[in-house]
Amino acid sequence: MSSTEELEKKFLEFDSLMKTCLPKVDTSLILDILHRMAEDKNPMYTLEIFLDKKPDIEELRNRISNDLEVMPAFYDGGTHVVIAHRIDLKMLEYFSSDENVHRIRGTFTGHGQGASIGPVFERDDPEETWADYDKVHSQTLAT
Repeated sequence: MSSTEELEKKFLEFDSLMKTCLPKVDTSLILDILHRMAEDKNPMYTLEIFLDKKPDIEELRNRISNDLEVMPAFYDGGTHVVIAHRIDLKMLEYFSSDENVHRIRGTFTGHGQGASIGPVFERDDPEETWADYDKVHSQTLAT
């Protein structure tokens, strides 16, 4: 087997492992974090967590605040959670293991000097957002 064939084989194995270990995390985010971890064990990111169902926002805010000591921001009726934090693979695993999490994306924000840049990504799943749901149902209730 040539070295390029070996490289391709190892990459396919690695890609499969990323999808198995962290199935809800964008692979581009995993790759970016791994590259940055070579220089900084916990690089600073703004993580965006998209949820399948509207959560109990206070319960989720308290859980994230207590477990990670960071205050999350909520968008799209609570189904889009944004946090700025130093990230490692264990933290991605923490969020990915939650059954209500649909997808995790993120943006590098600097070497610990930057604050959250706020949400960058929008929902790209086919489900309606809770903001849409609340808007439609509030109009129905008003009539």
